[in-house]
Amino acid sequence: MTEVEVKRVIGPLSSGVSAYTEDALFTHPGGSAELRCTYEREGHMFVGGLRFDRVRAYRFRAESHCTAWHIEDAYDTLVEVESSEWVAELLASTPRDQVSLWKIRHFMIFVDDSGAYEVAAESCEWLPELAAS
Repeated sequence: MTEVEVKRVIGPLSSGVSAYTEDALFTHPGGSAELRCTYEREGHMFVGGLRFDRVRAYRFRAESHCTAWHIEDAYDTLVEVESSEWVAELLASTPRDQVSLWKIRHFMIFVDDSGAYEVAAESCEWLPELAAS
């Protein structure tokens, strides 16, 4: 019997109420990945986002293809999917002598007007929030 995937809220994409003004930008230049967003809060523009380290895989669903599960608890909020079938699949395909080298966590966030971003990585941190130019 497989365990049920559970989402654990980690925190909001940005502090305070924000309106996203541009499409989110996901980049994966190598072992890390970044999700950057430009948003307006209290009349000022900011750029912020998330950085994922030791990325093993990622996937994206356009907003029109997201289910309620992709949105609930994850709306502009980073969550970790515990008991993830996706992580189990990734670990099952990893050579046995390398399994102990990886700590893979399943992160997910639904960004309004964009979609759901899922990243299998060791860790995640918030990028510094900067004033947009």
